[in-house]
Amino acid sequence: MTDFVSHLQTQLITALEGQQFSKWSAPETWFESRSDSLSAIRALAADEVVECIEAAPPEESGFFDDLQASIREPQRRFELLTTRYLHPLNVAAPSEHRVREHLLERLMVADRSRIEQHSLHLLNADDLLLRLNLIALYASFTTDLRYLDALNYYYELLPSTWYPESPHNWLRVSFLNFYVRALAVHFTHID
Repeated sequence: MTDFVSHLQTQLITALEGQQFSKWSAPETWFESRSDSLSAIRALAADEVVECIEAAPPEESGFFDDLQASIREPQRRFELLTTRYLHPLNVAAPSEHRVREHLLERLMVADRSRIEQHSLHLLNADDLLLRLNLIALYASFTTDLRYLDALNYYYELLPSTWYPESPHNWLRVSFLNFYVRALAVHFTHID
């Protein structure tokens, strides 16, 4: 993970010194990609190109119902989200409004309450960080400040000494990267 973190640090310093982040296109419909979701998140965080083509959105086929039913099954929710968002920018697609709202609500109500009760260790770190990454990706595309507010809240809430023992603990670094990107995008729109 050291190389990944070093690369992101260099990228952020360059971006903050006046260079821009590369421009992402929000999907009008859906992006199809050959990579898996986690590889694509890592590539997007590293400002690498994730090759994709526009495609029709997947059939609903109960995805949202399955997502809601997995409220108490974080590993299942993680699998559902990584399967659906093989290209993570699809979270910004118009068809994903209900999913984004659900993710935001879970982060700001149930998860927030648990963490504030000093129960961070009871949450599944991979699931929490994946959802934060998806919300942070979307925050770069929207003027809805609720998403940026959620990122601000979690930036302040999560202890800086929290290093979850998980196979995907690098998702914390990519979350912070996407958070900085979202802030930069919002500040650019203000100017």
